Amino acid sequence: GYIHRTGVYCVNVNISIKADRRDDFLEVIRNNQKGTMDKEPLALEYTWGESAEKRNTFFFHEKYKGRSGFVAHQRTKHFKKWKEFVASDPFTKPPQVFIFESAQ
Repeated sequence: GYIHRTGVYCVNVNISIKADRRDDFLEVIRNNQKGTMDKEPLALEYTWGESAEKRNTFFFHEKYKGRSGFVAHQRTKHFKKWKEFVASDPFTKPPQVFIFESAQ
């Protein structure tokens, strides 16, 4: 059947952080969330949290006004800090990234 697309671009990420990188991760992710919500007019939501069942496993849910909102996010200073963190080998396994457009 037909799916009504809302134009909201969503990103879900599942990551597992090395225990000795936890504090670094928390600093970077808090700054990324703050920068996203305070400075990006196309950002609608940036939620993250730790698994209730497995320490150092985190989940993100981000929403943007269209794909262009996410592209703009990737060009920010706070996202650059995230990319630097990612390049420093902080994960115990590769991140899982899911991208979709929300539907009604």
